[in-house]
Parts: sequence; C-alpha cells; structure tokens
Amino acid sequence: MAEDVPPAEGKAPNILVIVLDAVRAKSVKAGGGRRVAKTPVLDALAARGAVFSRAVAPANWTVPSHMSMMTGSYPAQHGVRTFMRGDPPSETIGSWLHRQSYQTGIFTEQAHLVAGYGLESGYDMRFSRRMGMANEERTSVYRLFGHNNVLYSKEVRRVVEAIPPLIIPLNAINHPNEVAFKKDRCGSYVIDEFQKWVSTLDAGRPFHAFINMVDGHEPYPSTEKGRSMSFFPRWYGRTPRYYILAVSGMLGRLPWDELEGGYLIAIEQVDRKLGAILDVLAAAGRLDNTYVIVTADHGQSFGEGGNVFHGCGATDSITRVPLVVAPPVGITLPARVEPWVTLCDLPAWMKAMASGKTPFDDGGKPPFPFAPSAHNGGPVYCEGGPASDPNRSLKGIRMDQSWNHRLIAAYDGTEKWILDTETGTIDHWADAADPDHEPAERLTGDAAKAVREKVYGAYEAFDAQRIALKSGTKAVEVTLDERLRSWGYD
Repeated sequence: MAEDVPPAEGKAPNILVIVLDAVRAKSVKAGGGRRVAKTPVLDALAARGAVFSRAVAPANWTVPSHMSMMTGSYPAQHGVRTFMRGDPPSETIGSWLHRQSYQTGIFTEQAHLVAGYGLESGYDMRFSRRMGMANEERTSVYRLFGHNNVLYSKEVRRVVEAIPPLIIPLNAINHPNEVAFKKDRCGSYVIDEFQKWVSTLDAGRPFHAFINMVDGHEPYPSTEKGRSMSFFPRWYGRTPRYYILAVSGMLGRLPWDELEGGYLIAIEQVDRKLGAILDVLAAAGRLDNTYVIVTADHGQSFGEGGNVFHGCGATDSITRVPLVVAPPVGITLPARVEPWVTLCDLPAWMKAMASGKTPFDDGGKPPFPFAPSAHNGGPVYCEGGPASDPNRSLKGIRMDQSWNHRLIAAYDGTEKWILDTETGTIDHWADAADPDHEPAERLTGDAAKAVREKVYGAYEAFDAQRIALKSGTKAVEVTLDERLRSWGYD
C-alpha cells in the first residue's frame, strides 16, 4: 500500500488524466513529430505546461500499460500481461486518491478499463458505453464466424496468400461493421457523462478523473487521396490486423501512407474532444485549480519494423507516446523535460500533486515514489508480448517473425536496445535519430548475454521477485473475456 503523506495546505488541486488511446509521439507536435496532426488544444496545454520529449509507454497494448499507469510498476512487477479478473496486484492511484477524500471517476471508450481487471479500482463513478456487448455482436463476420475456426485456419491463410484479392469479400463485410462499432463508442458519450458527473461534485472537495478516448484506434477515415485511390490498394487497406500479420506478403500490399493520413484525421478529432472536456471544467469553474495530464497508453505502427498498429513489436512508433502536464493557475513546471521518462511515474507525480508538492523536477523525477516497487532510475522500458486477435491468438503462427515474440525495449541516454526473449538476441542502436528506420547492431551469443545482464538484469529480476512473493499473479481465465475484447487487443 502506498504511504500517506501530509495533505496539501489550502485547497488541494483537482487531477485530470486523459489518455489518447493509440496516439504515438511522432504524430503530434508535442511529441516532436514531423508529419503531425493539427492539435491546437494539446498544443495550448503544452504551451502553458511541461512537455516530455522522451516519454515511453510501459507496454505495447492497453491492459498492462494502464495497470502500470495505475500502480506505478512495470508489467514485470505487476504481472498483468493478459486478461485476468480480480483486484489489482497493488494499490492503484485511484484508490489512494479516494482515501485522501478525492471524488473519483473513470470515463472510457475502451471497455477494458472497467471490465473487472482491477483498473477501475478506487473509482466511484465508472462509465463505458455498451460495455456488455458480446464480441460476436460486434460485426457481421463475428456473428457468422465468431465461434468457429474456419476463417482463421491454415487453409484459409494459404489460399489468401496464393490469391490475395480473396481477402476483399471479407473486408467488404467486416470493414463497415468495424467503422460502425467504433462510431458507436467515439461520439460525445464520454463527454456528456463527464459533464453530468462534474455537475454533481462537491465544490469543497477535489476530484480526480481518468478519461480514455479511442479515436486514434483503427479503423480510420479516408482522406481525399484515399477516396480517389485505385480499387485494390483501397480495399487492401481495410484488411483486419490478423490477416495482415498472419498472411505472408499482405503487409506489403497495404497503402500505409493513406492509413497514416486517416490516423492524423482521427487524432484531430480526439483533440477537439479534449477541448470539449476542458470546456466542461472551465464552465464549472474548476479548470484553474486542475492539473491536466495528457498522454497515450501506447503508440501505433504503420508498417515500421514490420509492425501493424499495436500489440506487436517494440518500434518507437509503438513505444513512444506524447506526454503533457499542464498545472493549475499560479503553479510553474519545467517547460520541457528532456530525459527518458516512463508512464510508471504518473502515480508518483499525482501523489505529489495531491500532497501540495511539485510533481517532478527538471528531469521528470518525482519527490517521492508512489509505491516501493516504483521505477527508481536506470533505463526506461517498454514490454511487448506476442500479438493476437479477438478470435484466435497468433501464438504459433509465423513464429519466425520477431513481432510475435516477447520483446522488451530499453532506453538510456542516446542508446536503445530491444531484447527478444524468445531468441536471446538484442538489437542495439548507439545513437539513432529514428530507430524505426535505421539499422541496428545485432548482438548474439556472449555479447548479447553480457548486455542482457547489464541492461535488463534489474527488469528481469522483477519477474522472479514477484513470482517468489506470489504477488500479482493470477490464473489466466480459460475463456478470455469475449464480451469485452475489442479492436484486436491481446
């Protein structure tokens, strides 16, 4: 349990965390990108707050990354790497703030956050639209084939590999349903519920709200260029992630530039929703005393390193995320934080905020940890497990591909490493401006073992310590929560 600290003097600040699901650092100005979306609201927050140049997500998909953001510990420490019902492995920041008399609410377009995996712990108000919808109700394809393996068989993959256009009839059925499914969740529902909740708050007590919005998640709207594209590229661009990964050669047929263009449009949509959320607080007279933290749980890949969207690989497009912290009126933060930081530090910063302390120094370090297992210096890590599909895991399929192995990225100074735990090899960039597009030095044998001990020894020791303490490890459900699995997550 996180230790209590003396309460803040005067009126404690409100704390708002907004996660822009699947928004990568390189696609927004605040993340230092070149081809970026227009995000005037996020840019305005960055202008009056702290911008983190090198923020790294703890994992490459939603559940483990959010558990790290909630508990202040890496996946190797909390042990939540898949869907496991039950209490969180340690106290969450939501629970801690609730104990400090904060009014707490979680509002999410991503149902996993309120699905019983412990992420919702400590939040009195919980909202997610249609969180009980069964997975087989999601699209026509799922309704027809959700409980059989025909569409995911070796035979079907081989046929599509031999005759790629055969994927188009499936896309014609599946894609419109996926678009409708996303639209059903990405309207103004979260904003409306947040506004209702804010109107009921006790003005004499601070609040903490956690909001997740999934506009940055595939599928994406078409650009003008996309609408005029030739038939085959346009329809290949609507292929589900499973087939892009599982069918050899399919990845090279997708119009990645067009997909990324649609992604930027989606980011612009979520920036407008960010503005609407801030307007709610301003109208209620509560924005001036609110810390606003905006980040993402992971990025999104458009073919870089052979990766497709997220939940696979450890390229910078997936591991690095935007991070902006805007303070209440009258509080000054460092304008820019340059060292590598992990989102595992968010609970420690929030604990400091609630305690009336400056949340971090010029290097992003908090004045005290949230929990004993918190990140305490050294390399910053992002862990990624094998990719999967809502109907059938990719485990055992194309295991020659590194994205289908457990990978751990590490960052320190000018260096980046990616450990492949399946093969024991390590890719190393000594000083790469963009590791997604620059070759790595491949380390094997004794060289890899030496670097693994030096760079990853402490991280891999977390697993051994956790298992020895029998803390945070639960039995994985035989039937993974089909009702709540969405958008192709692990």
